[in-house]
Amino acid sequence: MGINRRLVGLSAATVFAAMHAVPSLANVQVWDFNSSSQSFSGYGDGNSLSLTSSDGVNLTVTAWSDTNDSNGPDEIETAQLHWAMNSALGIVNRDENSGSPNHSIDSITSDSDGEFDMLLLEFDTAVNMTSLNLDWATGGNGSNTTDVSLLAWNGSGSGSVLGETWSGVLDNSVGYDSAGNYSNVGLSYYSVNPSNIESTKWLVGVYNPVFGSGGDGGDDGMKLSKIKTSTSEAPTPTPAPPGEVPVPGTALLILAGLLGLRGRRKVSVKTL
Repeated sequence: MGINRRLVGLSAATVFAAMHAVPSLANVQVWDFNSSSQSFSGYGDGNSLSLTSSDGVNLTVTAWSDTNDSNGPDEIETAQLHWAMNSALGIVNRDENSGSPNHSIDSITSDSDGEFDMLLLEFDTAVNMTSLNLDWATGGNGSNTTDVSLLAWNGSGSGSVLGETWSGVLDNSVGYDSAGNYSNVGLSYYSVNPSNIESTKWLVGVYNPVFGSGGDGGDDGMKLSKIKTSTSEAPTPTPAPPGEVPVPGTALLILAGLLGLRGRRKVSVKTL
């Protein structure tokens, strides 16, 4: 009887460990900006692109640039999303509309007044931004490379960039934090966000010195082709009836194996 009790106790401990050793799962989303299968909400300032991933995550992309030309730092206004290439996103800001548009996400000082363009990526669930893929890049230390700034909303403020300055979006009233400045991003998937920050709002653009060190500002441009994100998923346990302890299928198999081991031990004792 004492052996049975010890075996049952061991089984319970093993079941408990199995229930708590299951790692959390993650879904990966690949967002491919392709003009052949997608369309903007319009073609003026403030237009947007809406996408849904295969696992049901919704994304809305809008364009922003500091183009108010006020005294002091320019204020952020809506800009126009544009197909910079057949499978890449670019931005035409308000100053560029008055002349020949560049179609890239840039901060090139020779391009009108040198505004900083950024994409705002808004998800309906918190995602981890894991990598970026560019179709065109300039301004880095090598050919076809650029410097990139990435910001994540921390939830403390409004998340609205309209009428702000780029330094102002870091204030608690708006609530963005730097998720890294990246030098020499090339034309292939480039890993970002090593801290695995998760957020529902992300700002992506060429390197802006107000977000910290890590690049060479003023001569960068890019066209965004793809991004990768991931979402965390933790198993949701089923509530057990009062007085009962839930045992998942995997734990039941473990328990059955231990009980089988107990039976073999008892048979060995009888044989001796």
